[in-house]
Amino acid sequence: MTGATVSSTAGASSNEEAWAPSPSGRLVRPPALRPGDTVAVVSPSCPGASTLTAELQRGCAAMEAMGFRVRIMPNARGARRWTSGTADERLADLHAAFEAPDVAGVLYSMGGQHSAQLLDGLDYGLVAANPKVFCGYSDATSLLTAVHVRTGLVTFYGPAVIPQFGELPVPYAETVDHFLAVTGVAAAAGPLPNADYQVVDLDFSRREREQRPRDRQSAPPRAALRAGAATGAALAVCLPSARDLLGTPWQPDTAGRVLFIDTPEPPYSAAAAAADIWHLRNAGLLDDLAAVVLGRPIGWTVDDVDGFLDAVVECIPTPDVPIVRDVEFGHTNPIMTIPNGIEVAVAGVEIAILDAAVR
Repeated sequence: MTGATVSSTAGASSNEEAWAPSPSGRLVRPPALRPGDTVAVVSPSCPGASTLTAELQRGCAAMEAMGFRVRIMPNARGARRWTSGTADERLADLHAAFEAPDVAGVLYSMGGQHSAQLLDGLDYGLVAANPKVFCGYSDATSLLTAVHVRTGLVTFYGPAVIPQFGELPVPYAETVDHFLAVTGVAAAAGPLPNADYQVVDLDFSRREREQRPRDRQSAPPRAALRAGAATGAALAVCLPSARDLLGTPWQPDTAGRVLFIDTPEPPYSAAAAAADIWHLRNAGLLDDLAAVVLGRPIGWTVDDVDGFLDAVVECIPTPDVPIVRDVEFGHTNPIMTIPNGIEVAVAGVEIAILDAAVR
């Protein structure tokens, strides 16, 4: 989805059909985040903010250190079984955050499994009339993709408050720098940075108990499963959440896209990922792609990773579609921010954001 920036949508109808992207591929860039702006924290899925209070506090403090004011929405710290609240409560927070004139960004507290419960109730017209930086990853795929598909708004597959900004003692500099470069500067962010280390330590309880940072290790270099060059509008998804969009009114059109595919940590398995990628192929979402960029898997054995990569190559048999692996986004750390809808270029193992994601 590419096209001219829509500089203002104020006063538009709240009817979501009126905000379906035009055939010309209208793209709406939100205003850039600036120091002093207010960022709203929402929990559209899991109740982690109610229990991970130290991480939430650190994440909010980190965003304040970045120059933002932070507003935790009323229901973000709620808990109702496996979600932060009823669908109506979670929708109320989202609607209030987008409607508030002093809020410039809306960030997930963390992911979960149940953002898709909000797809039918979200007021897409309200979101379209109030374009803002909307960022998260993992289960956020559901809402980020649906909002992008229905409104043309550039959404951001990037850091969340608790898992990234809430790192101990501070968030990774590469994560912060790229988030600010993509969401805070009205210019092309350029090449996606390479990180020479990764964090594969999933023992969060040890981190909090001992109050020391998680362990780092050398990062494997990016590699081309299939070499080549291509350009296209980015679409970043978490694989199981992308599967959940199939057959729904919010299923994206992936033709011509550079598809960024992220996989969660265990208990999500390589076998499940292989099944999910085949499901996307059978649904036609892997037809006519410009390129595929795979996030770095975490918590899988070498054999598991190889099995999943084999499935990816099998599911994208077209020989001129480049496939790059072990790229720094999604469930790895540090992570880069991918702007959905913005043109990106893939050349070998290098990836570059070619246009501004904000205005």
